[in-house]
Amino acid sequence: MEDRALYLIQEARRLPGGISRNTIYHLLRTGQLASAPIGSRRFISAEAIADLIARSTTTVGSSRAATRRKLPDPQVLPPPSPTSVRARFPRAEN
Repeated sequence: MEDRALYLIQEARRLPGGISRNTIYHLLRTGQLASAPIGSRRFISAEAIADLIARSTTTVGSSRAATRRKLPDPQVLPPPSPTSVRARFPRAEN
């Protein structure tokens, strides 16, 4: 593939080693990979791909990195709102 400034999403998937379609769209959606919309198409710059590779590079082994990963805080749900007695026991009609 020739060196260019901008690549289509399908072309950019092949550059860092052939990542999946879902992965590249996840990176775009989460802001981990920058893109440039031009008209109705979206392009990824060679600089954005190089930046993604640089940020993804690590010197720690994968088994050690997994143990250090901080898990997100669990979401605490609010307590359920109390329902009225009428809502639980409808009035009997005579």
